[in-house]
Amino acid sequence: MRRYSKKADLSISINAIVIIVLAMTFLGLGLTFVRGMFKNIGETTTKVSEQIEQQILDDLRRGDKKLSFPQEEVSIEGGKSTVIAIGIKNTGAGDDYYCIELWEIAGNTQIQLDPLTSVSQSEPFNFYWDEGPQHLNANEANVYGIKLFTDPALRSQTKLLKVVIMGEGALTSCGTTVEYTSKTFFVNGV
Repeated sequence: MRRYSKKADLSISINAIVIIVLAMTFLGLGLTFVRGMFKNIGETTTKVSEQIEQQILDDLRRGDKKLSFPQEEVSIEGGKSTVIAIGIKNTGAGDDYYCIELWEIAGNTQIQLDPLTSVSQSEPFNFYWDEGPQHLNANEANVYGIKLFTDPALRSQTKLLKVVIMGEGALTSCGTTVEYTSKTFFVNGV
């Protein structure tokens, strides 16, 4: 029968404590590093978003364009969402109100998509944004972000969507206005 000494038991306990302390230290350092990386990624995303917004505004200010939407194609993973940025410029002499609509074009048919009042998924495409009229002074331009959602079944499909700016007048609500400008773009489900 082997006998263990108290000295050997104490040595094993001290080694176990040292290993646990080292493991916790490395875990803390690793978590700090990862948190710092995500913070940097978030700052980079914000800077990129600000750069895109500035490019859209510069594009609108240089010419008499009413709408600036630099993307011809948007790729979205099925069941996910993405934010698209559009710029609108009031080229009129007076103040105007505008509404943003999104339409799906299928052959000769155009289907208006209803903006979501809460984030949910019930159609192949939905969008979420402030659905009320947007005010622009004469020659004023602004950039708006729209969150576009796709159905999970949309993988490997391409759809044609149209962003339509309705307006030209003093609006109190959207829905009964004339088309101010529009642009089509493709949505690719991946």
